[in-house]
Amino acid sequence: MKIRIVLIFCFSMALALPARAQEKAYDLVITGAVVADGSGARPRVQDVAVNRDRIAAVGRLSPEDARQVIRADGLYLLPGLVDVHTHSDFNAWVYPGLANKVFQGVTSEIAGNCGMSAAPVLGSHGERIGEVWGREGVRLPGKVPWKTFAQYQSWHDRHGLMTNLGVLVGHGNLRSAVMGFESRAASDEEIAAMQAALSRSLEEGALGVSFGLIYLPGIAAEEKELTALCRTAAAYQAVCAFHMRNEGSRLLESLDEVIRIGKASGARIEISHLKAAGQGNWDKIGGAFQKIEEARAAGLEIHADAYPYEGSFAELGVVLPDELYTRKDRNDFFADAARREELLNLLTAYYREHPRSWSSVMVATVKAPEDKGFQGKRLAAIAEEEGLKPEAALAGLLARSGFEVSAFFFSQSPEVIHQVLEKPYVSGGSDSIADGSDYPHPRAYGTFARLLAAAFKERDSGSLGRFARQHAAEPAAFFGLRERGRIEPGYYADLVVVDPASVADLATYEHPKTLSRGFVWVIINGVPVIAEGRLRDAERAGRFLAR
Repeated sequence: MKIRIVLIFCFSMALALPARAQEKAYDLVITGAVVADGSGARPRVQDVAVNRDRIAAVGRLSPEDARQVIRADGLYLLPGLVDVHTHSDFNAWVYPGLANKVFQGVTSEIAGNCGMSAAPVLGSHGERIGEVWGREGVRLPGKVPWKTFAQYQSWHDRHGLMTNLGVLVGHGNLRSAVMGFESRAASDEEIAAMQAALSRSLEEGALGVSFGLIYLPGIAAEEKELTALCRTAAAYQAVCAFHMRNEGSRLLESLDEVIRIGKASGARIEISHLKAAGQGNWDKIGGAFQKIEEARAAGLEIHADAYPYEGSFAELGVVLPDELYTRKDRNDFFADAARREELLNLLTAYYREHPRSWSSVMVATVKAPEDKGFQGKRLAAIAEEEGLKPEAALAGLLARSGFEVSAFFFSQSPEVIHQVLEKPYVSGGSDSIADGSDYPHPRAYGTFARLLAAAFKERDSGSLGRFARQHAAEPAAFFGLRERGRIEPGYYADLVVVDPASVADLATYEHPKTLSRGFVWVIINGVPVIAEGRLRDAERAGRFLAR
């Protein structure tokens, strides 16, 4: 009997061996790639294995152990890049399926910047949010289908995302909900109400709060209000991102204010799109670096972002004097033909004292159908075409579109941009907005391809290691994107396989919606979204990243 039992057992084991031999240890193995793992170390050839949504192993691995094998000899493997400054808040609703970011190797985005976010939409802000985003070229298709931050996340969980998305709360949303677009200091009671609304959104998963101090309604906020909100954020170890009051003639004073707020509140500080705007201010960038580095040495957690383009992008109305930009009746005033002479006299007097090069302002998107032909043209050329002075052409554009006009502003130095992006505490932030509109900024389609191509051109073999740390690991850690930004076991499988010979940004100001090239495989949460250079249309593998 014992012999029979042993024989039966041995026969059963023999039958089981072929099935076991067919079992695979990994879902996917990428072999032969030069791996820049995000640590900052020099890249080296390694294999990387993935199981489900996580990195399972890194080292010398056998392709025989994987269900799928990507042979990446001669290619580079990086952690998924993090675009830390975007306005992709509404992309899944307004531009579903838009793939401009994944074709740059971006797997995670931080939205809700410059004081404007898609959530929360509380109080009177529900009546203004379409106007706010319309001024930047984003046309909302209807009433926003959420109010709270939790509802916003739930909507995305149901509808899916092209990339991972973490979101800041816009200060403008909070201020508008509590006190509308009043151009005055907030009372203690109003500040407390904003803090309460911010706390709720942070509890619901927001990564922090952002400020847009050149835009309505944030332009009227005093330092006391900003410090109070940053104290609330600091209690949650959240980030405070600042589009500062001035990035040109008062760059250093504006930076002083933000550093004071950071020290007083204890919050982590992000300087949005660090720059020195205007040729007369380019030499101020050294002073800005000194202030940031002294604050970091003193213990302040301060980080910055930048994009590699000489042109910025904003609503056209920001060129106006504050007295006109902040007028409650500005739409009516600009549209009133009987008062046009009064308006032009105000503009002429202002620009006489504050000269502006109208050839450095290019119209991007307009709402008025009759002005669509002006998209992509310099304001000086538009004025000449219409036979008007530039001030009159400006007033007409704003009046006909109810201020819903966006523009490019060419005011930056290539050398200063290079200096900024060389700093280890500066990460790539495309500042992308209205990505699917008629005329977006090319940075929405090319920022990270341009940065990566520049890194490949450096003769220093360690440049790719630094690049992966600067544009993946560091920003992921700063914004609290847990277990992302590195290639190591246990981290989420956000991975990018790049061809160093072909990577390039192709978008231009003339043709801004051209996708980048050279990204052979892009994997988000273990799912190949780009395979052999082609988009897998059905894959929306991104996740909402709550705090």
